[in-house]
Amino acid sequence: MKNTGLSLMTAIGMAVLLLITGCSHTDKKSVDLQSEADIIGHKVAYNAGSIYEILLSSRTDITKLSFNTQTDCIEALVGGQADIYIDDDCLIPQDEQRRLGIRLALRGETDFPCGMVFRKESSSLRDSLSHFIDSLIATGEMQTIYERWFYSETPSQVAMPDLGPAPKGKPILVGECVNMPPVAFPIEKEWYGLEPELMQRFGRYAGRPVKFNFLPASAGVPALQSGSVDILGGGIFITEERQKTLDFASSHFNAHPGYYVKDEASHMASVSFGQRMKDVFRNNLIVENRWKYITSGLWETVKISVLAILLGSLLGAGVCWMRMSRRRWVSQTAKIYIDIMRGIPMLVFLLIMFYVILAGTGMSATMVAVSAFALNFAAYVSEMFRSAISSVGNGQREAGLAIGFTPWQTFVYIIAPQAVRNVLPVYKGEAISLVKNTSIVGYIAINDLTRASDMIRNRTFDAFFPLLIVTIIYFILAWLLGKLLDLTVKNNKK
Repeated sequence: MKNTGLSLMTAIGMAVLLLITGCSHTDKKSVDLQSEADIIGHKVAYNAGSIYEILLSSRTDITKLSFNTQTDCIEALVGGQADIYIDDDCLIPQDEQRRLGIRLALRGETDFPCGMVFRKESSSLRDSLSHFIDSLIATGEMQTIYERWFYSETPSQVAMPDLGPAPKGKPILVGECVNMPPVAFPIEKEWYGLEPELMQRFGRYAGRPVKFNFLPASAGVPALQSGSVDILGGGIFITEERQKTLDFASSHFNAHPGYYVKDEASHMASVSFGQRMKDVFRNNLIVENRWKYITSGLWETVKISVLAILLGSLLGAGVCWMRMSRRRWVSQTAKIYIDIMRGIPMLVFLLIMFYVILAGTGMSATMVAVSAFALNFAAYVSEMFRSAISSVGNGQREAGLAIGFTPWQTFVYIIAPQAVRNVLPVYKGEAISLVKNTSIVGYIAINDLTRASDMIRNRTFDAFFPLLIVTIIYFILAWLLGKLLDLTVKNNKK
């Protein structure tokens, strides 16, 4: 127990050291931008797959830095790895810019119309939304909505107008690919911002309730195409290329390129380390009760892990029985199943289960994840069970039969206890791996632990602290599971 406690304290100490390192930023001076031509010779960060990556792809007069998330881009800018960050000019409100120590140095002149996205076969819903938006524009109401959210220096504090009770019936499922004021952002379970207000108004116009879900940018279009969501939002630019495969409603606002640089005049440079730590803790956990993302994500991770381990173990026992069958076709069927599960990456299998095999069944994303992980887990543990059973000598079986036990009694009372003792060490490793692998379930819009950290990072643009918290929680979960299975081994030996 002393060694275990020491290891736990060492891991936490290393995490704190990483936090100190991660919160240390360089004091590199910001870039003076007078025009878009001034980016020449500088290191420019942008989001992978964004319109800005396409526009800058042929440039050879800048150093291009492509990152997967807006948070990573901002962290690179604040940390000095990038000189300029290009994204929508409305992306970061002024209060957030001041907190992060950056500023909007230049606003590009190009207009990018943004619209809500639909599948090609959803023409009726798309036309209805387009007609609704056009009517709001004609009456000036759309401009009022725009000003409510975009003209405020602190859009995260803007109250959603009272639109009356929500309609009953089948909900309109809206996937949001951004989590930042003023476009769209959640506070606990309620969504705010330009697009949530627009869609709530549309829901009352259409006589249907509206349900929102945050989706990673990479999962947005697959979710739309599979029918997991009816409408996709997030300030998505309407381009000719995208219109070849997707439909857009009428544009509800225009975005412009924003050139963000580090702000030398920011008060962040004079803030002490202790105060900075307090601010980091407060912004990531206390403000808007963001700690609730962690607790709800933890519950989702534990639920998926426990159910998948239990179901996977039962399925694994069945596959093991098939694998050891004397009937060749039964044994070969089990072998093919095992080979298929071992040969498909878990993320790919999860996406296939959600978007193809179980799409349209009405099964919740959580149960799809449990099914996918259980099927994968069963393939691995079945071979563990088979090896453990085979490791018990035939003499044990023969001895059981000799004293009058039936074959089933021999297996239950003599072979199984020894096999369990042999298999538990490797079973423990596979179970812990399953818990850690559940971090990919965010790809099918499940708010697990990792997704919780993403939700917080997308609001605070803190690239490190939310991940540190989640890392520690995963470590504790794995440690607790290992200890629980170790106790099972000890009790089995007694």
